[in-house]
Amino acid sequence: MQITYPETMDGIGYSEGGFSNHPADPGKATMKGITQAVFDEYLAAEGLAPRSVRLITDAEVAAIYRTRYANKIRYDDLPAGVDYSTMDAAVNSGVSRGANWLQQALGVTSDGVVGKQTIEAAAKADAVTTIKRLCSKRTSFLHGLKTFAVFGKGWSSRVARVEAASVSMAKRYGGATVTQVAEFAQLESSSAKKSAKASSGAAGGTGVGSGTAATQLDWAHLTTFEIGLLAAGAIGIAVLVIFLIHRSRIQSSRAAAYAAVAAEGASA
Repeated sequence: MQITYPETMDGIGYSEGGFSNHPADPGKATMKGITQAVFDEYLAAEGLAPRSVRLITDAEVAAIYRTRYANKIRYDDLPAGVDYSTMDAAVNSGVSRGANWLQQALGVTSDGVVGKQTIEAAAKADAVTTIKRLCSKRTSFLHGLKTFAVFGKGWSSRVARVEAASVSMAKRYGGATVTQVAEFAQLESSSAKKSAKASSGAAGGTGVGSGTAATQLDWAHLTTFEIGLLAAGAIGIAVLVIFLIHRSRIQSSRAAAYAAVAAEGASA
């Protein structure tokens, strides 16, 4: 929805910040979420001389976000909240991926291009459900990246914050009162907190159990086949523990993000 665009841009501006050039970031030099490569393409298309992305103007930032991201995902045609979550995903991970996650969340053909079918499906679907599914798929993708160990904490917080803010947006533009939005956010925060605690407890229990069993085995008298089976089982347990720890952290981020939305509503 066009009316939500300023709020979305405020959110993206908060997430992207100012200048960054982390050696592990494939985007390299980036200013306000605009990479040097994207800025170079924009300048060339406008017939302007190349310059450092550090010198990008606010007007150029606004033009790039609108033409290269918002228009391509058909921001103005998407429901409130779904527009923000899709836009942030497109900015952070590329237009095609953002569109794909939206389409997967809606259960329509996933071709990375937001067209008539996607828009119609988004209009008919429950916005809150769409937002949650999209953010979940986005989180799974980010967790699989090699750079997750470096940027994972920040990415997880960002997606959780975008999910909570997008759900709040969907609720508000859907007719919910400030109090109702705050109450819903508090319920989501409590649910996520319980899930985080359960996953953390399961990870601890799995780790302790596997360690105790391993120390009681007489490894010297096991056959090669038996050792192979045990090794495979140990790897499986290790993967499960990693998954549970990751899930606990994701849910903790969601709990904090929804709690912030609830607090904001309560103080309004």
